Amino acid sequence: MGRNNVRVIVRGRATASYASDHFTFNEASDSIDLKVSKGDGGGSVNNQQENWHFKLDKVMPNATQEQVFEVCAADVVRSVMDGYNGAILAYGQTGAGKTHTMTGGHVGFADRGIVPRAISQIYMEAQARPENNITIKLSYVEIYNELMFDLLTDVGVSEQSGDLHIVEDARGAVQVKGLSTVIASSEEEALHVFFQGDTNRHVAEHALNKGSTRSHCVFTIYVESRSRVESNEKVICSKLHLVDLAGSERVKKTGTDGTTLKEASYINKSLSFLEQVVVALGDRNRDHIPYRQSKLTHMLKDSLGGNCKTTMIANIWPEAKMLEETTSTLRFATRMMRVTNDATVNVHLDPQLLIRKYERQIKELKQELAMHNTLANRSQVQYEEYTPDEQKELESKVKMYLEGDLQEMEVVSVRMAYEAFSCFRKLYNELQTELSQRPTRSMAPTAGAGEATQGEPVDRSEATAPREGEVGESEERGISVGIAPSGSRPAQEDWTQQGEPGAGTAAAGGGGAERASGFGAGTAAGVGEKPMDRQSAFADWKVREGQAFEEAFEKNRVELKEKKAEMKDAMVAANNAKRKIDEAKERLMRKQADKGLEGGRDEEIIDEEEYALIKNLKETKQQYRDAFEVHRAIKIDVVQIEHLMQACKRKLVQAFEDWYDQKYGQVAREKAEAEANAAAGERYDPQEMFDMLEADRLETHHPDALAFHKALEKATRESRQKKATVRAR
Repeated sequence: MGRNNVRVIVRGRATASYASDHFTFNEASDSIDLKVSKGDGGGSVNNQQENWHFKLDKVMPNATQEQVFEVCAADVVRSVMDGYNGAILAYGQTGAGKTHTMTGGHVGFADRGIVPRAISQIYMEAQARPENNITIKLSYVEIYNELMFDLLTDVGVSEQSGDLHIVEDARGAVQVKGLSTVIASSEEEALHVFFQGDTNRHVAEHALNKGSTRSHCVFTIYVESRSRVESNEKVICSKLHLVDLAGSERVKKTGTDGTTLKEASYINKSLSFLEQVVVALGDRNRDHIPYRQSKLTHMLKDSLGGNCKTTMIANIWPEAKMLEETTSTLRFATRMMRVTNDATVNVHLDPQLLIRKYERQIKELKQELAMHNTLANRSQVQYEEYTPDEQKELESKVKMYLEGDLQEMEVVSVRMAYEAFSCFRKLYNELQTELSQRPTRSMAPTAGAGEATQGEPVDRSEATAPREGEVGESEERGISVGIAPSGSRPAQEDWTQQGEPGAGTAAAGGGGAERASGFGAGTAAGVGEKPMDRQSAFADWKVREGQAFEEAFEKNRVELKEKKAEMKDAMVAANNAKRKIDEAKERLMRKQADKGLEGGRDEEIIDEEEYALIKNLKETKQQYRDAFEVHRAIKIDVVQIEHLMQACKRKLVQAFEDWYDQKYGQVAREKAEAEANAAAGERYDPQEMFDMLEADRLETHHPDALAFHKALEKATRESRQKKATVRAR
């Protein structure tokens, strides 16, 4: 996607004391004019600026929750589903409506904030992409007094040490070490996880806000997408940071003290570090960006100046008594607009699936090589490990080669070269062992120079000296060729799987086990059998029951590739014809201009050269029209084939879903019925009866709100139970 600036939207809090004398919202030009009176402490010469003009990406003074989501977050959420990282930050003073913007109010379903709406949209997008296998994970972290707490763990926040660490992987992506991630298979489950974590946040009361959040919170949605139809080793991973920043405070206005004062100091300190990072990112001459000054800036390193599409919502409080804080927020917003990010699609390759793919390719290449050897009458080529008999036969050939009885030894395969070198090494080691074990006798005194007594050995230096006409050492000592370094020998793959006796039996046993797992058409899973993983089941199903769908899809893909090549050739032909038309026009115009310069000739008379040029131009135009028609016809075929491929994808996925439901759906239904039967005998209290009636009503009249209300009620009930347990202790 390339480089893009951080998008900044200003949202004004609804208030009855709107300071119209100081604030002017220009929604048409997306700007704000602010008038600040000069203070009394400026002295006799007061140069304090009175009029401020701020130009933003969008200004929303009176906007509903739905409007804020559509303008600020909808595009970012869609980009996350396409593989881009996204981040939405809520910034502003305390009491300006940041938590209301991100989480929502307590009025009802229509009052929900960006986080619940983003969760709903992500699951809607996932359902609209049946050709992909999408996994969604969630994490929720709180930064309180520069300590990081996990809001989704079973351990309470008060029992945690807050020593979570931020690390960076090999690709530079930021991660929180030790932070728990929860897989959510449905929208209701994801909303319940969010509401459950939201109840663990630190909240306090002061003069400006009865429910002021005292920490920065980052709710992250991780999306992992794999294709069910094409290569599934390619994984598209993305994440969405939904950040609710704590509000900046002026102690003289909030009147905080004690623990709340300490919290305010940490909040203001971390926000100051955040502003330093933003200023550094906006300065192109800065080489160092101080991300590590605080936990907040370090965790948001990807979102600020990194691989991310970031949107910041600046919440302001347009009242006269909040002019200083509003001015500060708007100045920070304009600085944030100068920060540029470089968002790209996050595509990774699964190493385990790549290994399986390479194993299949190696097996296919071996089969193809065996076929080529058969066609080339090379059926005796050995690629597997040699048997003991074959090793002995090769060793005898090597000995004959070393002794000179065999002048040439043909190497027909790489495996033969490996085995031959092994024989060389074996013979060399045997010779070395023989020489080391040979007994040595001491030399006796000689009777004269160069003369040895009977039965005593001759001096080795003389005996082994080369005689006239000879070259090198005698054959008794052998020839040393050295030992290659251990790292120079190529790694051998395990050839014993197919070469060993019994390998076929093991393979047959594996096939029988696979058949026993129930992949036969129309066979339902047995009682108590655990449903197979969808990804693994889909890969096996395509080879068996879904082979016809897979072949149809591959046939369309090959035909599409051929048609695109034909369309490219037709386009080249059309462009060449267009170029020839331009050249022919130029030659004709030049000829007509030369004829006009010649006086005394009738301009209406066309000579043979001009006639040939005109005829050539007409023929070239006809060639261009023909090439263009061919290109247009092929393009229509390409569009039709693409539609057929999409239809094949849908049929393939739908057929698999039907097969999977037929095979394993009964197991899931029996489990659900067992749970329902177990719960049938339970007695419900009045609150639970009311929740059930409310769920039935929502399912009938407001089906979109059902998951939201179920998750909220479940989180509220668990929170009440937890508090009751704490009081009982």
